[in-house]
Amino acid sequence: MVDDAEGGRRLLAVSHTGLVSGAEAVLLRVMEMARDGGWEVTSLAPRGPFTERAVAAGFPVTEIPDLKLPSLPKALGACVVAGRSGRAARRLRAAAQSADVVLLNGVFGLPALRLARISTPSAWLVHDVIHRRSWTLLLRAVGRAADLAVAVSEAVAAPLRAEGLATTVIRNGTPWPVGPATPAAGDPVIGCAALLTPWKGQRVLLEAVAELVDRPVTVELVGGRFPNDADYVRSLEERSQQPDLRGRVRFLGHIADPLARMRTWTVGVLPSVDPEAGPLALLEYMSIGLPVVATDHGGTPEVIGEAGILVPPGDPVALAEAIAGLLDDVDRRGACGVAGRTQVERGLTLDHQRAALLVMLDELSRR
Repeated sequence: MVDDAEGGRRLLAVSHTGLVSGAEAVLLRVMEMARDGGWEVTSLAPRGPFTERAVAAGFPVTEIPDLKLPSLPKALGACVVAGRSGRAARRLRAAAQSADVVLLNGVFGLPALRLARISTPSAWLVHDVIHRRSWTLLLRAVGRAADLAVAVSEAVAAPLRAEGLATTVIRNGTPWPVGPATPAAGDPVIGCAALLTPWKGQRVLLEAVAELVDRPVTVELVGGRFPNDADYVRSLEERSQQPDLRGRVRFLGHIADPLARMRTWTVGVLPSVDPEAGPLALLEYMSIGLPVVATDHGGTPEVIGEAGILVPPGDPVALAEAIAGLLDDVDRRGACGVAGRTQVERGLTLDHQRAALLVMLDELSRR
């Protein structure tokens, strides 16, 4: 570790993937927060949209191999990742020598951090609830490579602490203040902002809307897609063309200003079938006063409070009943909206996240 006495402290941010989902969007925000707090920030990342966004924001990026498990038989995929992790470790070791703190994003970067054997203090920014057996085994093998795990919710922190990892919780934040929702006149619109990938549960939402046969409800799906999820997206499109949903589903893709679109919705839905760690979309819904229906697992129950209704994951009937309940009760929708905005203002803003992050980096750099 090099102490730059004349300049600011140096943060090395490491992304295991070049793609951009919610976790990578959070990392980019964290990099900006650190820079605003006086840190000099550089990054290691595979080639892709993440690197493009980081460079556009003014961050120097050194390329490393993609560390995600490839779509291959498990044994072969593990061998490929092992080789890539070794190459990434060498670049990480070299870059860490001029950093005061290393911040690793995502579970799949842990093997490279372990192999690098750096002396620079390191933190692991954790966006996943470790519930799969393969992730648990990986955590046990290399989780202690990082000095500190920074979880985005207590649901994320619990399995880390159970394995003996030093863990702190810094919740995700959302921009504040923002203008409130102004739902469009006419038929209700049910919206979902999430990457089009199976675990986000859009298929469950479509089945729930199909249950609302006597209601003129339209669904809007906002979110991009990864190439590996092409079959899933195709299945959603095909399902939307069946008689009970034809003309009721709009695929909007990635849009530049999702909040503007969300403000026209009647209800925001987060139907994830796997646990969400600290869902950004939920915070965005709440910030504009949009009543919410979300699945009852992961970090969602920790922040939703009175802003909406929780339902079991993978249950389209329960999801349909919750949506119908909000559509039928305008006073409840209003109360949910007020509660959501209040909760965001009190502790779920970017300012709250930034303050906690800078304290964490400062303390870690002094080790």
